[in-house]
Amino acid sequence: MRSKNLAALDRITLPELEETLNLHTLKQIPVDQWTEFSWSVSRHSLFDRCKRQYYLNYYGARRVREAQNEMVSAIWWLKQGITLKMWIGSVVHNVVQQAMRAYRDGQPMTHAEVLGLAVQLFHGGLIASERGSKHEGQWVVLMEHLYPDDKLLIDPAAEQTLRELIHNFLTSESYALIRSLPAEAIYEIDESFQSFLMEGIPKLGSVRIFAIPDLLLMHNDVVTIIDWKTGDAERETIRYQAGVYRLYAHEAYNIPEYAINVQIVDLAYGGQVLEPPGGTPTLDETQEFITGSIASMVERMDYPMYNTVSIENFPMTNDLVLCQTCPFKRVCWRHTGTHE
Repeated sequence: MRSKNLAALDRITLPELEETLNLHTLKQIPVDQWTEFSWSVSRHSLFDRCKRQYYLNYYGARRVREAQNEMVSAIWWLKQGITLKMWIGSVVHNVVQQAMRAYRDGQPMTHAEVLGLAVQLFHGGLIASERGSKHEGQWVVLMEHLYPDDKLLIDPAAEQTLRELIHNFLTSESYALIRSLPAEAIYEIDESFQSFLMEGIPKLGSVRIFAIPDLLLMHNDVVTIIDWKTGDAERETIRYQAGVYRLYAHEAYNIPEYAINVQIVDLAYGGQVLEPPGGTPTLDETQEFITGSIASMVERMDYPMYNTVSIENFPMTNDLVLCQTCPFKRVCWRHTGTHE
């Protein structure tokens, strides 16, 4: 299925593809919970990174079943593409999530069980990606298999990297803190679709803000949010991610700002706890950041009511280095280092 859908891209030019996608993303259809505009830190980061990648990810691949269009299906498959580093990070988060739930449910996992599960999931994903099949009910599409002509090889040191990250989690101060608290202190473990509404957004009214903490603890009327990082823990956006977590906890639990702490745990460097670069923003600062980011996105819409956009308003980046790890480089004709 994946190969068949992607093969359609060999029969089309860049201008033809852009015309096809424009017909798809400019179609005025009442929005639903899946297509209404929403905001997250990851959405902001992608918008800031490359406007074309943002367009393809959030608009080109939407309504894929209803579209019944082989080009839209091809974009959807490319959207699934991830780097090996991202897959390792996904496995770590999955395993940490399972370990936290096991502890909360009174059946803590041993260190050997945690590590064994991580290695099993890691290799299962590699096999599924190569075969073009699902793993644990989800598609795993590694760039090494999405772009076989690039002759990317699976790094033989990847499993060792995974083992070190899991070791750093198991020996971290944050994991020790969690195990020192009663199980009922664990309120949230990477819950899906956690969000809150921001009102008064120009041209949109209200916007759903997604914030999914890796772990939210509440003990003695103090909230501690833990965010596990497997790399790039010094990124500037992490500061605002911490701010959004704080704002989420304030909105969801009516907790005062001073009683909400955010820990960035850098598993790539021994599991040390980092203060977000520049400190965690205040609630007011975070709200100002979000509204400014949303305004920049809305400015490029055609009809905010329908969340429709035109591809012309989302140019490709000029930084070709970014293209090397972008799953959409094929539809920008940059997968071979040239584009039309």
